[in-house]
Amino acid sequence: MIRAELPRRLWGALRALGAAVALLASAPAAAQDPRADPRAMTIIGNDANARRCSANVMAGDSTDATLEACTRALSYRRITRDGQIQLLVNRGVTYLRRQQNEEAVGDFDGVIALDPRNAEAHLNRGATLVQLRRYGPAIASITEALSLGVREPHKAYFNRGIAREALNDLRGAYEDYSTALQIEPDWGPANAELARFARGRREHLATVLDEPTP
Repeated sequence: MIRAELPRRLWGALRALGAAVALLASAPAAAQDPRADPRAMTIIGNDANARRCSANVMAGDSTDATLEACTRALSYRRITRDGQIQLLVNRGVTYLRRQQNEEAVGDFDGVIALDPRNAEAHLNRGATLVQLRRYGPAIASITEALSLGVREPHKAYFNRGIAREALNDLRGAYEDYSTALQIEPDWGPANAELARFARGRREHLATVLDEPTP
């Protein structure tokens, strides 16, 4: 029978998805065209710490040195609003990779305070809340992200499916996993979860059929 307890593999997938989405969110306006290479992220400005923060995050470096560079860049007196948003996302990504989820939520909240319609920040916040097992607020954040329009909605639906499954909303979880697969056919994570649902249903049916008739 299908249980609401989340498979361990789902947590690893969620961490990877959260980081990937966050990196896309931190791209400047010139790179937000979906045809652009999201790895070509730069931060406009002359602050060496900002450049180091950006380069380290794009290289997957989540060491203390990266956090220090991002934090120092955020204290730069001439930082622009857009630069602050990018740096907060970069630092939030770093915290997320380090599983420092409370700190990550704080940075994504900072982005939303500056830009309430930043869909990717809402999505990243939701993904981080799932890791914190705050499923109700996570669903609200991800739903808001979807309403604002995210670049990779299949990942948003997948993350929301995880939260719904944890709250034992199996129908909602199944619908979200299915929607993710409709958007991105043959996508491995959604395929795996739908296969698990199908397997659980077959096992439940087999158990019912094996029960003796009163």
